[in-house]
Formats: sequence, C-alpha cells, structure tokens
Amino acid sequence: MMALFARSAKTFLNGRLHARLVSTMAETFYNEDQKKLMDTTKKLIDSEINPYADQWEKEQMFPAHEVFKKFGEAGLLGINKPVEYGGLGLDYKYELAFLEACGHIRATGVAMGLGVQTDCATPALARFGSDQLRKDFLEPALRGDHVTCIGVSEPGSGSDVAGLTTTAVEKGDDLIINGQKMWITNSLQVSVFSNLIRSVFHSCHIIG
Repeated sequence: MMALFARSAKTFLNGRLHARLVSTMAETFYNEDQKKLMDTTKKLIDSEINPYADQWEKEQMFPAHEVFKKFGEAGLLGINKPVEYGGLGLDYKYELAFLEACGHIRATGVAMGLGVQTDCATPALARFGSDQLRKDFLEPALRGDHVTCIGVSEPGSGSDVAGLTTTAVEKGDDLIINGQKMWITNSLQVSVFSNLIRSVFHSCHIIG
C-alpha cells in the first residue's frame, strides 16, 4: 500500500513539475505581442465558442460561418498571410501562438475546423495561387466570409499523401477530376473546397 501511495505521489508531483515547465516555456518562448495575440484569441474563444461547446457537441455541429466570421473580423484567420489579401503578414511564430491558444477551446471539432481554415486549406492558395484566385478565394476566407476545407484523405490510403489516387486530366477547357475523398473537416459547411490530386502536369497540386 505504501509503495502504491509513493508511486501515486511521485506521478502527481511529476505532473505538477511538467505543468510548471510548460507554463515557464510558454512565458519565455513568446514575445509580448505574441502573448497579447494569445490573450485576444482566448477572450474570443471564451465569448464566442466555449459557452456553446456543450450544445454544439450534443448537436454534433457548430455554426462555422458565424464563428469564422468573428475570428476573421479579429484578423485571426490570416495572421501569416499576405497583407494585400487581408492578412496580417506576420511570421509563423504568431500563427503558432494562435494555434496554441486554440487549445483553450472546449470543443475539439471547432479547434480542428479553425486549424484547417488557417493551416491546411489556405496556405497553398496563399503561396501558389494566381492573383485572381487569391482575390476570389483567399481574401474572403481570411475575412471569414468563406469556410474552407481540403480534400486529402481517400478510402484506400487515408491521409497518406504519397498514396493519392485521385487524378485530373485536361479535356479542352475543362479539368476532369476522378477519385474519392472522405473524412473532410468543414466539408458539410464549406464555401471553398481545395482538392489535393495527381495530374499529368505535376506530381501533386492543389485545385480550388
């Protein structure tokens, strides 16, 4: 019994020590502006997400367009995206601070949805999209007017990008896409669907 108590006490103390170390790392890793960004994010989460988390979990759905619009108005959907398309143009450490603050969200599906919007569906568009594509699709996504998703996972290969089998072939002015996608976060409420496919032009690329 005493041995069991000693092990339990040691586990508890190690947990407390780990928590203090994590807290200390967070304090020293981010600068003051990044900490303020985290505070802003947490305040928005506490007012717009956490009070409704239990209800959304019960309904198995959250109002993505309403939530994303609030985050877009706060400038949090385009932290490291180009200024000319409505982003803040900051380095990725600010985005990392935002993502860490999203750990404060009590509904993990909402946190995942926001992460897909900021770090899965829009980065390739921001980096490789034409000016017109970025104007039509990236800019409204950063404002929170568009909910986005990305089609990666497939029935035969899961999320293994190297195993993609969805293809695209040019036919006249059209691009014919054949394949299957599954388990797409945000897809039930999406405005813009970015699809990861194989084509004869490149090994893999994003088509919006």
